[in-house]
Amino acid sequence: MSEAAFTVIIPAAGSGSRFGGGVQADKLLEDVAGHTVLQRAVGLFADRGDVAEIIIVTQPDRFDVYREHLAATVKNTSLLMIGGGRERWESVLFGLRAAKANYQFVAIHDAARPLTPRHVIDEAFAAAIKFGGSVPGLPEPATLKRMGENVLVAETVDRRGLYQAQTPQCFHREKLLQAYEALLKQNKLADVTDDAQVFERVGLAVRITAGSALNLKVTRREDVTLAAALAKETSG
Repeated sequence: MSEAAFTVIIPAAGSGSRFGGGVQADKLLEDVAGHTVLQRAVGLFADRGDVAEIIIVTQPDRFDVYREHLAATVKNTSLLMIGGGRERWESVLFGLRAAKANYQFVAIHDAARPLTPRHVIDEAFAAAIKFGGSVPGLPEPATLKRMGENVLVAETVDRRGLYQAQTPQCFHREKLLQAYEALLKQNKLADVTDDAQVFERVGLAVRITAGSALNLKVTRREDVTLAAALAKETSG
């Protein structure tokens, strides 16, 4: 394994409240054209030569379910499951602490993004190696409104230069871990919504790489239907 090997951390400890919540509504086990959301998300990295280990951060009562579920997906890459935190940033931090120190880079990928195109991952990995940090992004196409009092429009937001952040977000592992630990000591993680923001807050640069409209995040039930249609379309 080269020095540029990646640990992939997949936070999967959320409740899925917008999807319905509860074990019976585990969106990661929803079928997307023959494979579940989780199988597809993990499978994006399982056979890459530059990925040394995959760490899934989830609730302990999911360990056996997910491990059995992924047995056919992850065969040649180390797979570790650890307990997650109440917030996403806690789960990522736990994953960083569990990552092997001899792998120089880390990629954090949303468990609910099952269709990330390979070129998106390739570009994010390459940019992290070259620049230290990367985030895939799509230029914001929509008109954005900021809501004021009484559900009235307060202003129309200038969308120039705005990007929708996606994953995998990739970094020099030790630098990201140090950034997390520093902000934890300063109590500056509570409002963090992604890992690039952690890098930004300690003054480190993050390169924006090409995102994709196919790289959707399964958040609501209708997203499963959309993901299945896209999976069938892209598979020919």
